[in-house]
Amino acid sequence: MNIQKVEHKARRDGRPVTTYKIRYKERVLDPTTGQPIGQQRSRSETYPTYEAAKERRREIENQRAATGAVVGREARQEPFGTFAAMWVREARDAVALGDLKQRTADDRAAVLRRYVLPTFAGRPVGGITKPEAAEFRSELIARGLAPATVKAAYDTFRRVLEIAVDNGTLSTNPAELRRKAGTRSTRYAAGFEHRPLSREQLSAVTNATRTELDALMVLFLAYSGVRAAEFAGLNVGDLELPPPSSSPTDPAPGGAYVRVQRTRQRVGGAWHEDTPKSAKSTRRVPLPAELAGRLRTYLTVTHPRAGELDAPLWPGRLRGGHTHGRQTDRTRPTGTPDWTQPVEPSLFYKNVLKPALRAAGLPASAPGVKGVRLHDLRHTFATLALDAGHDYREVSEWLGHADYTTTLRTYAHWLPGEATNSMQLPDAPAPAPREASNVVDLASRRRNVS
Repeated sequence: MNIQKVEHKARRDGRPVTTYKIRYKERVLDPTTGQPIGQQRSRSETYPTYEAAKERRREIENQRAATGAVVGREARQEPFGTFAAMWVREARDAVALGDLKQRTADDRAAVLRRYVLPTFAGRPVGGITKPEAAEFRSELIARGLAPATVKAAYDTFRRVLEIAVDNGTLSTNPAELRRKAGTRSTRYAAGFEHRPLSREQLSAVTNATRTELDALMVLFLAYSGVRAAEFAGLNVGDLELPPPSSSPTDPAPGGAYVRVQRTRQRVGGAWHEDTPKSAKSTRRVPLPAELAGRLRTYLTVTHPRAGELDAPLWPGRLRGGHTHGRQTDRTRPTGTPDWTQPVEPSLFYKNVLKPALRAAGLPASAPGVKGVRLHDLRHTFATLALDAGHDYREVSEWLGHADYTTTLRTYAHWLPGEATNSMQLPDAPAPAPREASNVVDLASRRRNVS
């Protein structure tokens, strides 16, 4: 493949304008299937310098050696944003077919818009090089983003370029990372620190909450191990509580459980309901006897919709006289339980758990501070169960992990030397007296009326 020098009549600085042309043949592809049809056509490309033409010739030769085909310059000039739109469309199709959760598709699209498109949306996909991809990754790290965010952003960038590889526009993916032999991820060793609470710390936090309802919700998270979206997804009918014992000294017959079978997430002002994270995340988690008793009292005395099995188990909170865009009674104080809406985990952390953590002398999570997060109550459940002697495989099933390896990797240093499985989960500690709750005691009100 030769490079042809072409001199034009036009002149620049008294000299004829010179360009360099390369000619090659490419296979003709069926526009429907993208497969070769056994024909070839001639192509030519013109470059302003000999070096640019030489670089393109080397690229064509590499493409032929790798795939037997050549991608024309027109296709390589297609902007990155075109392939990003194709990637988003594929995710949307996967949601429609039930192969991908809507929440996952939305999260991926958000990462694409926030971290990738501002840099690459208008860039010709064929002009993105390996050094540039490596520089993009370094810039993400330099911004101080969390390791998980860097990984998600770069992986999104790589996946979009993979679309260009799949349709033949690129011969190789410039964002493909090659991990050296012997290296391993340090995510769990360094940048991913769990902060489970001890029994004593948990007692201090519950004692520091403002109301009995707040304390019960904290205890429930710590003794059920549910994820945030699962917490919001629970309904009254998901609790399995045995009838109370006839004798205060005898244990209640049977066991108490919570069934985890849906998630809820608030997106764009509306609640989206979905199935749990994976097939194994749909599960039945045992609850300690004392917590079961408190939950029974909660449903009997406090929850005004306890007879509705599909009512949210845990209430949302009113915000400044308005809730979720609806006009409400402005005489009711902010934070009053809204029994028509499920709990919003992020607001529960901000308004309930974070103040209680600080009052108990524990660090709360904040920008630049690796404090106790809402998710650490899930870790609290796991560590309390393991400390009580439960087998890690049993704990893994209660947590809804996809496999036992995840549990071992996360909690290896909490595993007891010998699992006896002889203890029940620790009973919830009793909270100290606190200020009166703004939750209405329905039982007392009924007695006063009668």
